Amino acid sequence: MAVNMKCRHCQQSMGVIEDEDRVYDLIGQQPFALDIVQLNDEGEVSVQLICEHCEEILAQNPNLFENDTFIH
Repeated sequence: MAVNMKCRHCQQSMGVIEDEDRVYDLIGQQPFALDIVQLNDEGEVSVQLICEHCEEILAQNPNLFENDTFIH
């Protein structure tokens, strides 16, 4: 099954990875993995990442790291 990647702040699609097992191999080693992987009601898996645009905003405004999301 494919894994959808999207930005956790602006919800922009960042692509799709067809190899679900490879995604779990990569993120399963990270302590925060459970926070970034989501499963919806249809069984689709998505990974919440941060896009380049939002990363730049966070770098310029470190106080925004306190929030789960800064775009409403």
